[in-house]
Amino acid sequence: MTFLEAKQKLCKLKLNISYTNVAAGNNSVYSLQDIEDAMNYGIRKAWDYKIWPFSEAINTKTGSSVSSPFSYSISGQDFLGQSGFLAVVNGVPWVGQDAGKRNFRDYMKWFADYPTDDSKIWTEFSGTLYFNANAFTGPYTILVYGKAHAPTYSAANSEDNTLLPFSVETDSDENTESSGNDAIVLFAYAYLLSSEKKKNPQQANLEEARGQAILDGVWAPIAEGRANNNPQNQPFFNSVDYFPSRRSTRYDTQIGNFP
Repeated sequence: MTFLEAKQKLCKLKLNISYTNVAAGNNSVYSLQDIEDAMNYGIRKAWDYKIWPFSEAINTKTGSSVSSPFSYSISGQDFLGQSGFLAVVNGVPWVGQDAGKRNFRDYMKWFADYPTDDSKIWTEFSGTLYFNANAFTGPYTILVYGKAHAPTYSAANSEDNTLLPFSVETDSDENTESSGNDAIVLFAYAYLLSSEKKKNPQQANLEEARGQAILDGVWAPIAEGRANNNPQNQPFFNSVDYFPSRRSTRYDTQIGNFP
């Protein structure tokens, strides 16, 4: 389903109006901008509902030298803040017991206490990514895996033929069309129902619930597939060994690691 087809479907099947008249400016209630605002709301609503495969993104940063503290801004980029979950620095994934993303407050406190620590840890705050400059050198390439911002379309930008997010690579076979695009249309309809022109929030809530139910159905096999992905050398609990050595006076039972 293309952006144009979605607008036509919204007008014909939900609003019972002619999209051609709307696009020509001949509808007394809705303008083309109204219809496109509703559709883009529907896209954002569906996009934000889950971390869909098509919404995944990689933010890339390259440079020649590293200075402490090391940080760079992702504000204004096509990358959703706080969505990053994995960093790969110079080809090395920063994961493990003493590596990975940290709470910003804990990250700052850690380096206040241990300024020369070289743990592969990083954090994020207000659109800025922070990486431990003690843990890598330049030249560097940093890849952060997360989620992209939802796209926004308009006829003015010649995007009527752009496929909606849940569409397959081509729009030639409607039998392979994901029902997720139908949810986008329902969200768009709900947007208009709750507007000053319709003033029907109760029906809007029902339409949004229908859209969410569709997305839950689309998500179920995706979630099941991801659940079947076995972790590699990943413990159930990430805890330190509080008793690394045993007392020489105690018999080693090999039942536990206790003093």
